[in-house]
Order: sequence, then structure tokens, then C-alpha cells
Amino acid sequence: MELQTAHDKNQLRQAAAALDSAGIRVAFLSNQFDGAILQGFSRADWRGPANEIAGTTLDSGVGGEWLIRTSGTALAGPYGGFTFGTDWLHCGTSRQTAAEVRFEIAAWSPSAYVLVPGAVYGGNRFEARKLAYAPCWTSIEEQGPNAPALVTDIPRLAADDGPSSLHLLTGDAATPAVAYYDPERGRGCILLTEQRTVYGETSVHIEESADRRSAAISFRAPGVREETKYEMCTTAAVSGDRGADYANGDRLSMKFHVFLFACGSVRRLFAAFASVRDSLTGRPELVASLPFSAAWAIQEAKFNAMNWNGQYGYYAVGTVDEKHQDWQLGWVGGGMSSYALLLEGSAASRERALRTLDFIFGGQTAAGFFPGVFYRGRWYGDEFGSDPNREAPERWHIVRKSADTLYFAAKHMLALEAIPYGRAASVAWLQGLRRLADAFVRLWDGYGQFGQWVNHDTGELLVGGSAGGAMAVGGLAWCGSVLNDERYVSVAREAGEYYYRGFTMAGVTTGGPGEILQCPDSESAFALLESYMALYETTGDRLWIGRAEEAADQCLSWCVSYDFVFPATSTFGKLGMRTAGSVIANAQNKHSSPGICTLSGDALFKLFRATGRRRYMDQLTETVRNMNQYLSRSDRPVMGWDGKDMPPGYMSERVNMSDWEGANLVGEALPLSCWCETSNMLTYAEVPGIYVQRDKGLVWAPDHVTCGLETTADGGAALRVTNPTSWPASVKLLSETSIEAALPLGVCASAVWPRIRLAPGETRVLPLTD
Repeated sequence: MELQTAHDKNQLRQAAAALDSAGIRVAFLSNQFDGAILQGFSRADWRGPANEIAGTTLDSGVGGEWLIRTSGTALAGPYGGFTFGTDWLHCGTSRQTAAEVRFEIAAWSPSAYVLVPGAVYGGNRFEARKLAYAPCWTSIEEQGPNAPALVTDIPRLAADDGPSSLHLLTGDAATPAVAYYDPERGRGCILLTEQRTVYGETSVHIEESADRRSAAISFRAPGVREETKYEMCTTAAVSGDRGADYANGDRLSMKFHVFLFACGSVRRLFAAFASVRDSLTGRPELVASLPFSAAWAIQEAKFNAMNWNGQYGYYAVGTVDEKHQDWQLGWVGGGMSSYALLLEGSAASRERALRTLDFIFGGQTAAGFFPGVFYRGRWYGDEFGSDPNREAPERWHIVRKSADTLYFAAKHMLALEAIPYGRAASVAWLQGLRRLADAFVRLWDGYGQFGQWVNHDTGELLVGGSAGGAMAVGGLAWCGSVLNDERYVSVAREAGEYYYRGFTMAGVTTGGPGEILQCPDSESAFALLESYMALYETTGDRLWIGRAEEAADQCLSWCVSYDFVFPATSTFGKLGMRTAGSVIANAQNKHSSPGICTLSGDALFKLFRATGRRRYMDQLTETVRNMNQYLSRSDRPVMGWDGKDMPPGYMSERVNMSDWEGANLVGEALPLSCWCETSNMLTYAEVPGIYVQRDKGLVWAPDHVTCGLETTADGGAALRVTNPTSWPASVKLLSETSIEAALPLGVCASAVWPRIRLAPGETRVLPLTD
């Protein structure tokens, strides 16, 4: 270890002073384990830069000794950031040991908002129910419009008195980080670390004192969760973690980026995190795999060959002969894949898309809603359980499903106006859309919310709370345009304000998926972003742009910001899969996924156009670029965890960085046709392959091409585009000025974007004109 220069010492002094002013003390621990059972630990407090010449000596507790030196460097930016490096040199031998860096907060608040991106929101401080998968409200006594927010047994800090701690691996998080906002002291803190060290994945631990007036955030290498770990719906699974065996001369490095700043709201915490989340890892490298148009061709063929149900006339959500793989409205793709196929498909695909609309509205109930599931000629409710004593399980309906249908059915109608297809929306569809919109208006008028579960026959609100119905805000906004009825826009505004104040401002969005009770989830966060942008585009009121920015910063926290290192022997390890841009589902089902469930992400694009904030366009590019590598195809099949190659066009929702389904399934694929195929098709239908702002000299390539701007001989601008893949590409181009970008884009704008056709390996230079 090199001795520090005077400049290095000064930098470290500044870091120490910043920690001290925030009331944070750093300690080093050496933990001794027998398997995952803690046998003891040794501790040494970091005494600051004055001690760095000698370093900090720490007995390992099992025969060895650590010599620890630290370093610190200031980071540029508005959030008071600095690096904090720890280098550990081991002397002697120690078995089953884990090194730990511990940040101890002396002055803590029981109202502190705690964030582990993609895993913990507001500390996950909910009341929990120990229910097996798939949990459902029919087995819970607390029901009705004012039912409390309940979660399954997920990692969480305590909502009441008693012990309070949670324990994760870095792979559970979208970014290996912990952040908090202390409202009593107006303080924010973000701690970023690396996914792993040379000894394996790192673990993350948060512990609160019994009186909630102090806390500690610590990181162990290798990661050891003591005694128990999280697996599906339980925190009581036996932990298989163990410490490392350190030999004489072994070295370990644990590096952190620390940001300490004045913070007066959850909003500022998320804005800060969105700005710095990749400061330690750097921006991920984008790699070309398969052009959007080539993926579309594979998926359109697959949907027509394997998903089309000719007997009843709809595109099924999956391919397996099973109830929940057949027809499910909204959520996992029913009535959403058909929108993409209507915009981009062949004549046959478009006719089938419209037949899907016939099927949807043919099943509408008297209350205006829909049964959520159809299988072999019979309608079913959305309840997942099988208890025969449940009350009216067939009538339980997930509000999110009808909310998605309201939004996407309106977009079907608008698509028929935008594409040169020669068909108008039928009277039956428009009447059905109005009945559905009226059903949501009645929910709002009767309950002041859209809730999470309704009786689809009567419209009674069965379970309230959550942001599960958030997409109805955007749906009502677009219905105002389609049906020329300002009443729907008025309710959309009122409901948008309700969801903003109750969920976006609080930094906890829940209720998107139907089988997680009200665990925090990414789907409701993205639904709010989509709805706020729909309100902006239909009303022109820039208030909703501010709301959308807050929602988007929360959405970014669910997006994986780096490339996880999969086990080399795993399927994803062998295929070289990258995770940056994938999206973690929720705090219960701890997998990431290709794409946003179940959206294209164009709301991020629209928000970038309205604000000029590059992070939204950067995130969209990372997310849509990420998806096609997970598409199984004949020349590069993706093997499912059943050991069989998935057919061409299949995409698995599982991007398992977490061991929530077992360590053996990290980097393995669920062998099912999943909703992410719909998200991928929506991406081609709605997102530009290349985006240029000519007057600003800005260019992005969400599609799998490389491009840049050039100056022509006559002083004009030109776009150089290369297709680096072995597939032909048809790339949609949107070129505009910053003045044009300030105008709302609207629905189906992609219908008129020009397309650049490129052979494999071809480069073209295209003049850009006003």
C-alpha cells in the first residue's frame, strides 16, 4: 500500500469532516462465521486521516489480523460527494471471515425515509402477512375502501416497536446503494458501493436501534446474511452464505461513493440519486445485438403462429395451455400486444388486432369492467387462491387490468386515425370505451380513488389504497380526446393530483402487479409517469411535467444501472448478458426484467423532449437497448432453466440477479413466453430508433446502430449511420429542432417517422434538412 501524499491527506480530512458533520462514524468489523451463523466479531473504529500512516489494525478474531488503510477524493457536483476507499491487507490465516465497513448514524429519526433502489422504499415499513405465493386479498380480513396497506413477508424495517433490520445482497438492488432522507434534520445521504469484491458478492445490512434514534448501514465482503435470507414471500429461508478463508497476504478493496447534502423532501432524495447513481460504476457500455426491426419480424411471426386464438379471436398472452397463460386483460399484455400489431403489423396482424378489440368489448360486464381471465370458453375472476369458502372469488378483478385497457383501447382508436388503414373505430368499441370510462368515473365519484380490487359485476370497491389504478388517469385523459368529453379529463386531473400527493410525493408506489398485495413495485411508478405525461399532452398544463419528473426519478431507481456479473457457468453468464437498463419488478418478486411492464418507455422520451434532461433519454436508450439480447432466436437460442432451448420469439421475464428463487437460478431463464415480448413490440412501435436535435447537435441511437452527426461540404448537417449487426435493419428516425421538441408528441407519432434501411454492416450518410 502506497503512502499518501499531502494532497491525499487533505482530501481524506475533508471526507472525515463531512462524515463528522453528518453525525456518521465509520467502523471496521471482522466477522467470524460457522456457515451463516455468526460466532463473533472484532471491531476497530476509524480514527480519521491522522491515523493513515500506520493504518488501522484489526484482529480477525480467528487467528489473523487486518491492516486497513483508507483514501478519499472529492467528487464534482452539487451533492457533497467524495470517494471513500478501504484497502484491507490480511496477515496470517482466518477461516470463514467477512470484512465489514460500517457507517453508524448517531442521530437517526424514526421517520427516516430509507431507500435501497429496486428493493426497499420508505424502509418497506408496512404491516406484513405471512402468505404463500400467490397471495390474494380474499384470504385477508382487512378489506374495503379503507383497507390498510399490507405486504407479504419481504425484507423490511419494522413499522412498530421492536427489533428492526434488513439484510440483502447487492444483487437484490437495481444499484448497489443505500440512501436515506432524515426529515427531522433536513439531511440526505447516499452510499454507493460495488456489486462484488474478489471474494464474491457484497451484502447490505441496515439496522435501527430499538428506540429508532440511531442506525447503522454496513457492507460485508463476502456477503453473509446471518442465519436466514429472503426467498419467495418469506424472510425465514435458511441462508447458505458463508465467509471467506483468508490467507497471509490476501488483499481486499471496498470502495464507496458518499454523498451528504441538505434535503427537505423525498423528491430531492430521488433527484439526487438519479443524478449520481452511476458515479461509481460509470455509464454502462451499450452493445448492439439485434435491430428493432429484426426482433419485430421474429416476434410478429411468433405471435401469429403461437399466440393467436382463432376460435375466440384474440392474441393470447402466452403459449402454454393454462389459464393465466391464455387470456389476461392488460397487465401482462392482453389488449396491449394488439396495439403494437395494429401500428406496425401486416394486414393480417392488423385484422387480428381489431378482432382482439371485438373480443375485449364482447366480455364487458354491466358495470363497465371486465373479467380479468378467459380460458377455454369461460370467463374467470382474477383471484389466485383456491379456498372453496372464499366469498365470490370469480368476481374479484384487479383494477390495474381495466385501467390498462382504458388506456390502450383509447390508443387503439387514436391509432386508427393515425395510420393509413381505412378503418374507423366501430360504434361498439366507442360505446364500450365510454362504459369503461364511466365505470372509473363512478369509482372516483363514489370512493375518491380507483383502488386495487373491484367486483367486476357491480363496480363495488373491494380493496382500496395503492396506486394500482394509476393508469386510469392517463386512460381518462385520452378518453377525453377520443370521446370528446371534458368530464373525463376533469376526473383525470383530480385523480392525478390524488395519486401524486398520496404516492409520488411519498416515494412509495404500490399495487401494480396483482399477486404481491401492496409491496412497492416499479409498474405503478411507471404507470404514474405515463399518466402524468398523458395529462400534460391532453391539457397542455406544464404542472404535470413537474409531476412526471418526480415520477421518472423514482422509476429510474428501479432500473438497473450497471452490468451485474453473472456466474460464469450460468446461462446468462455464458451468453454474456448485460443487465444495465433492465427493470426490477417489485420488492416481492425480486427479479429484473427486459423492459417495463408493460410499456414501451416512450413516456421517458416525451419527458426528455419537454425538459431537456438527458438522464431520461439516456435511461430510455439503456432500457430498450437491453431487451433484444434476451430474445431467443434460432441462431442464438436462450435456454430455459428446464434445460431446453426456448423457441424463437420467446423472452423470459426473469433476469435473476437475486437468489430469491435459489442461488442455482441466478442467471437462469424461466422457460415461458412472457409479457416482456409485448413490451419489446411496443418499443419498436413507439420509440424512435434514432433521435436527433439538429440545432443542439444531440443524437441518440436507441436502436442497435451506431450514428453521429457530420458537417457536409456545403456546411449542412448529415447523419452517419452504421448497422454493426449481421441482420438487416429498418430504423425509425425522428429529427427535429429544440423548438419542435418543446411541443407535445401525442399518440402514434411514430406512424409518420421516416425509416432508414440498412444491410448488415452497411453505413449510410444522410443529409438532415429543416
